[in-house]
Amino acid sequence: MKFIQMMDQPVEPGGLVEWVPSSAGGFAEWITDPRPTSHNHEMHLRSALEYRWRTRREGGRESWLGLAIEFDEPMSVPAIRSALTGWIDRHEVLRSHVIVKHSGLQRLSTPPGTVHLKMARIGWYSEAAPLLDQLAGAFDRATAPIQWPAYLFATVARERSFTLLFAGDHSLLDGYSLILGQYELVELYRAARARIDPALPPTGSYVDFSAQERLRADAADTDHPAVQSWREFLSNNDYRLPTFSLSDDSPTVPTPMTPMPSVPAQTDPDGPAQSSVNMALLDDADADRFTVTCTEAGGNLFAGVLAALALTYHELGGGEFCCLTTRHTRREAVWLGALGWFVGNAPVTIAVSDNDSFPDLVLRATGEMRRTKVAADLPVLRVAEVLGAYSDPKFVVSFIDARTTPNAADADAGGARVLRSHSYSDDEVFIWVNRVSSGLRLSARFPAQGGLHTQVADFLPAFAQTLRRILDQRPPQPINRSVG
Repeated sequence: MKFIQMMDQPVEPGGLVEWVPSSAGGFAEWITDPRPTSHNHEMHLRSALEYRWRTRREGGRESWLGLAIEFDEPMSVPAIRSALTGWIDRHEVLRSHVIVKHSGLQRLSTPPGTVHLKMARIGWYSEAAPLLDQLAGAFDRATAPIQWPAYLFATVARERSFTLLFAGDHSLLDGYSLILGQYELVELYRAARARIDPALPPTGSYVDFSAQERLRADAADTDHPAVQSWREFLSNNDYRLPTFSLSDDSPTVPTPMTPMPSVPAQTDPDGPAQSSVNMALLDDADADRFTVTCTEAGGNLFAGVLAALALTYHELGGGEFCCLTTRHTRREAVWLGALGWFVGNAPVTIAVSDNDSFPDLVLRATGEMRRTKVAADLPVLRVAEVLGAYSDPKFVVSFIDARTTPNAADADAGGARVLRSHSYSDDEVFIWVNRVSSGLRLSARFPAQGGLHTQVADFLPAFAQTLRRILDQRPPQPINRSVG
């Protein structure tokens, strides 16, 4: 299943309709909700509000994630309406909104069945490029986190097929939510067409999770294991978060942690959008072989990916490989199917020498991931509050194995793709590696120009070659499909 920047893959032309959520009476009819929001959500909101005050720009901040789902049949308008309202009813986060006030935050929520969809016919498109421009612009405008709804649906219908699209601000969801969401939306649509109840299990509410996480995080102090883990990492790294730099003369200078501001710094989108790369790294059989190599070395696939990244980084002249990794926080079964932002961060540092073998690095990465896992037990913004210092993440590596999600093979074969907005930054490098039914895929965003652009543009294909070289050193053999 591809995870790509919105503009990197065309949508087949057709009739464009936007489906805009609304509720009768607006917020006047919503319920004042005492459940607090997460630290991630609060900082995201305050940052967005400060951005609007400073730039006087309305609309989103290019921080949305989305979906494109392909259907090989004529579109049923009643079934689409039923599927989308059913999804909104299923996930409370889509029926809840947090307002920033001088006195603090106030959450408002509305019950299932109270959100309806306005059908706005935009027009017929005969070419893909203007259609994609229209969709991207609409999603950018509709996903501002300080407004409700901070999400939008769209359909592009043709005579014998249609595409369902969705975009939502990051405060409402994460990448794994959308991998699950593509199946849910397909199931809801099929059930509506057949006039039967959808076969979806009940799921928890991210609003509940946010409240629980907030209470636990607010109770944390300097003795919390996550704070201690972060303090150890920062003290060993001059209180700087990791950056991507392959040479001493790189124009990218690590930004030290600074006294905690009321909102994080924002980058104005005046320069070019970041470069975007999406590539297949290994096919299914080779990804299985690589996984076996990792497990035989004492690790798992994620550890092997980090080890291969570190090896490539070293071979291209980089020093100690250091990045932030994303760790999911869906630790209870009730949250597994919920739409929400279930992500924590933990630092990983992997030292590499010329004498290290790949198995050595896998074992080292495994130990480091286990050692720093506790750092993700608190939102990084709460850690920053406790430590009194903050810096925006600059180099992040994420890994997801999407094969266990329902409908994974069909989605990976072209039935659906996860979308991300364009982004503006001259010093951020984000790499996503996903294990999907067809193999191992990579998506990345990085600066569009300058020395850092050249470094990352050289690094990514070199990483792919490193994986191939590791496999070439392993003779072909039968694969146990239970591994991985």
